[in-house]
Amino acid sequence: MRRFSGAEPSRWQGFLASFYGGINEELLLRFGLLTLFAWAFGKLSHTAEGRTTPAAFWTANLLAALLFGAGHLPAASVMIGHLTPMLVLRTIMLNGVAGIVLGYLYWKRGLESSMVAHFSVDLIAHVLMPG
Repeated sequence: MRRFSGAEPSRWQGFLASFYGGINEELLLRFGLLTLFAWAFGKLSHTAEGRTTPAAFWTANLLAALLFGAGHLPAASVMIGHLTPMLVLRTIMLNGVAGIVLGYLYWKRGLESSMVAHFSVDLIAHVLMPG
């Protein structure tokens, strides 16, 4: 793949972007969409006590993770210069797997846990191992 010239952010920009991912993306995707989807699917599949079933949660988590992966396509397009079917698949799959893990952390440990994990991964990817 060819890289789009000039699209590589500096380390300090990557550091600042790590806050965006750790805070904004977690608020939007986990606290917002995942919670909304889990609530909606929980209306269809819930326990006798009214709690969302694990199947409903995992369906919601998978859907939110796919949207999380798709949300990274514009950045991939800018970095590479164009989207190919393989780049689309790679972007959605890699970020989708991360989204599933972050959703699980949100479910079991809370929003702060998913925020710290997201920030940490972004810090490694954008500051410690750029390019």
